[in-house]
Amino acid sequence: MAVNPLLAQDGATQSLFPMPESGEAFVLKRDNIDFECALPRGGKLWGRGCFFLSSKRIVFVSGDKSCRQDFRSFAIPLHTLRKPKFEQPIFGANYLAGSTKPLPGMENDPAAAPLLGGDTVFYLTFRSGGCNTFLQLLFQLLSEVQEARAQGPIAQAAQEGRLNQVAYVDPSDPSVLYLSQPTAVAGSEERTNFQMDAPSAPPPEGTQPAPPARNNNCVVC
Repeated sequence: MAVNPLLAQDGATQSLFPMPESGEAFVLKRDNIDFECALPRGGKLWGRGCFFLSSKRIVFVSGDKSCRQDFRSFAIPLHTLRKPKFEQPIFGANYLAGSTKPLPGMENDPAAAPLLGGDTVFYLTFRSGGCNTFLQLLFQLLSEVQEARAQGPIAQAAQEGRLNQVAYVDPSDPSVLYLSQPTAVAGSEERTNFQMDAPSAPPPEGTQPAPPARNNNCVVC
């Protein structure tokens, strides 16, 4: 789990994507997403953009809206994801909720520092389209992670470019499957330094995530 994991420019699309870790295969990308998390020490982060699902993690990358300039992305390793729950409110957009925490030994990692001290609760709100393709792949990957497979069927299919042969594709789900793995433009790596003591601001007017009962102020204590 990390705030602002390493990003790079995709050689095909020229957009930013998470720099792949060793043995990681990207499965899908989903646009038009609101992200919110409550930090263990009493802060909140919020942004609007996209997320990437890989064989190892979910990575949100902010686009045109973020609660602060130094909040660019957030990584949730699948093996640290706890109590994932998909909600379909009668009023408002569908969202995925869950919690995560850094693994032991990450105390000196600057990207994990804002997340130390307990669980970080997060929400990914889907502002458009269905979610059946994403959910099927997510829970298959979680099952593979729980079984401690080095590379399960979904990860292997993503690596070999045949996800369309093994994934259920829901026409109402706008998730984009990776049929070839992205490659980073040389020298395009980007890591944003997150300032723990920097002032924060609430999200722009009218851009709060769908679940209405939460306070969306973005502050870091």
